[in-house]
This record gives sequence, C-alpha cells and structure tokens, in this order.
Amino acid sequence: MAAGFLRLLCSKTHAVHRWASAIRPKAWSAEQQCGLPPPPDGVCDSPAQHRPSLTQGQPLLLRRRLSLLQRGLGGVPARGGARLARGAARGAVGGAVGGVAGGVAEGAAAGMALRAALGVALVGLAWPATSVAACPGPSLRFEALGPGLWWVPGQVGEADANNHGQVSNLVLAREGGHLWALGSGPSPAFGRALACQARQRLGLPITAVISPWARPELVLGVGGLSTPARASHWAHASVASAMAEQCPRCVQRLTQRLGAAAADLDDNPIHAPTHQLQGEHGRLGPFLWWRLPRAEGRWVTVWRARHQPLWVAHGLLNGGAPPDGRDADLRLLQQGTEHLLALAQPDGAAARFLGEQGPVMRVGDVVRQAAYWQGLLAAAAAGVERADDEAAPAPALPGLPAGWAVHAWHGFNWQRAWRQVEPEVLGAPVR
Repeated sequence: MAAGFLRLLCSKTHAVHRWASAIRPKAWSAEQQCGLPPPPDGVCDSPAQHRPSLTQGQPLLLRRRLSLLQRGLGGVPARGGARLARGAARGAVGGAVGGVAGGVAEGAAAGMALRAALGVALVGLAWPATSVAACPGPSLRFEALGPGLWWVPGQVGEADANNHGQVSNLVLAREGGHLWALGSGPSPAFGRALACQARQRLGLPITAVISPWARPELVLGVGGLSTPARASHWAHASVASAMAEQCPRCVQRLTQRLGAAAADLDDNPIHAPTHQLQGEHGRLGPFLWWRLPRAEGRWVTVWRARHQPLWVAHGLLNGGAPPDGRDADLRLLQQGTEHLLALAQPDGAAARFLGEQGPVMRVGDVVRQAAYWQGLLAAAAAGVERADDEAAPAPALPGLPAGWAVHAWHGFNWQRAWRQVEPEVLGAPVR
C-alpha cells in the first residue's frame, strides 16, 4: 500500500493536489493561511494556473517524510505511527478520508498526534517554494491591511544607491480579478519587480496604476508594470501637468542620488498618465479620491479605500518622522491636513492613515502633524519679530515627538517656515 501511495504522490496527474485539497479543512482558505486573497489556482504563493506535479522529481523527500511518520514523530511510539501511515496510504489510494481516520483509530492517542504532523507535512508538500519562478529584486514586503488591501512599505529616508530609491509607501487594492496600484515606485526596474512579485504573492496582475502626486520616487515605476499589456495609468489632470513639467528635472536629481543604482531608470523612465481625472473629488476603481493643494499651483491627491477606513495621503502625511515641507506652502499643508481630518471624521477612531513614508497612523498622529505646521509657523513668525538669527538651529516645539527636533527634515521645515513668514511679518519682498 505504501508503495502505491508513493506512486500516487509522484504521479504527473496532479493527484496530490486533489487529495490534499480533499482532506484540508474547508475553513483553511488561502486568505487565512497567508493573509492574502486566493489566486486563480487557489495557492497563495504561485500565479501559475497549472503547476507541475508537487512531488515530480522528489521521491526521496517523500520517502523521508513517510519514514519519519512510520518511526513516530516527537517521541511518539513508532507502532502508532506505522498504523497511521498504513491508514493514510489506504485513504489516499481509495480517494477518501476514511483511511486516515482508520489509521488514527488504530494508533489511538499516538495516531491523533501524528495526524496533525501528517497534515503539516502534506501542506508543506502542496506549496513548495521551488514552484515559484524567480522575480527580479529587490525582495518586497506585502503587508495585509485588510481584505483585498496590501501595503508595500517604502524605506525611511532619502533615495540613494542602497535603497534604489524605494522610499515611498505603495498600496495595492483588489477589485474583481485585478489589482490597482496606488503608486508604482522609483524606476522601471522597480516596477518590473513589483509586477512579478505581486502576481506571485497575491495571484493577480497589476492592471491599473495611480500616480498620486508628481514625485519621481513614487511614479517612475509605471514603465515596468506590464501584464503583458501595459497597465492603465491614472492621475489627476493637475498631477499629470506637474509631472510633464517637473519630471525631467526630478529625474536628473534622482539620477544623482541613486549613483550606481541609476541604471534602474532605463533610457526613458518617464511615462505620462494615459487617463486623467478632473474635478475636486470622485471615485476610481477601489478608491475614493480628493484633490488638495500642496503649494501654489501644485496639488496632491488623497485616497480612501472604498470598503475600509484607510486613507492614503502621499505628499501630505509622514509616519514616524516630521512631515516633509520642502517645496511646499506650509500653511497649505496645515490646511490640507486639517481638511483630511474633516473628511475622515465619519470613520471615527477606526480611521487609519498612510503617508509618504512610515507606518500606519491613527487620528492622533494626524492631529499632531497639523499642530506641527501651526506651531512651526508661529515660532518662525516670533523669531522674525525678535530679529533672531535665521541660521540658528530649529527650535524644539512643545509636544514634539521624540527625535523630531533633531531630524534633518525638521531643520529643512524650519528654514522653509522662516522664509515663508518673513515677508508677511516685515512686509519685505518674497525671496
């Protein structure tokens, strides 16, 4: 019988997958096992519709696992293990769970313990790592935020050769049989890695991508997203206009920052949106969106998942560090942050927020960021009134989170605040 069971496992007819599926508890959905949605073939780590036989070319591995079961695992008497193995073999050949149940009955308590071990061994065989084709790097994390919603964390800090420019948070959302990407990363090379790994890990192709604002580290991955037809590319008309104007200069700066990793940008890294949104708010795929100002004539778009209270605010919020006010009107950032809080008010304490960088935030974190801009502008105005030295270090504001006072971005924000309020206080021309 054991030899017949081994032949069944090594069959090229995918009998193992059907048999393992039959005995696997129905409550074990792919989403419960992996925190991910079931891909087309129901397996969480492979996008293939048809996989090679699970044990094809691996009979030695199976013999070893059966041998372990027959000897008894974890000190359980081998006699019970042998009975369980015989019962499992009869169940597999007969195509019914009854054989396993019979083996458990013969093995009594020892058999029951081994039954769990057999289930673990079979699950390990049913999803071998070797069945996943290699994807280009870097290796990405896909953290589940809720049903059909994932976060691909960006690294904290500035783009450089070590992080290859991956410094912006991305969000993926499932709608039907497709994935929407909110942001695409810093380069076509990164986009290719994202497309391949998302399909393997989530089992779905990225067929639409949104560019939330004109930041190269967030929007240049579009050129690498192909499934194999290029994903549709969406942006607000204001963002598309800013990308057309700013991206050539931004790519030059990004190339300098990336150094040895600048080859990731390819020859033509800029891809204009193929679809443009109009107006101040609306709905697109799995998201609702709003347009908010960042500076005079410059805009960002904030997004809420339609079925979950998750708000994504690139260019407006930042988690775990001071928000980035460079090239921005700090009063508009304060007003935009307060506007976002008003939009999220119906979600109450359940609201969650993702910014350009850093972890998921709660309402209190966003309130602190709005207060930060207000306090920074007030401190700068007071410093101008006193004729303080504008080159002095940025002050530590009351209630500032630990580490913010010495963060480089706090110093940049202080310089920005000083230059912004100085003409207002002194009536001097804008510098």
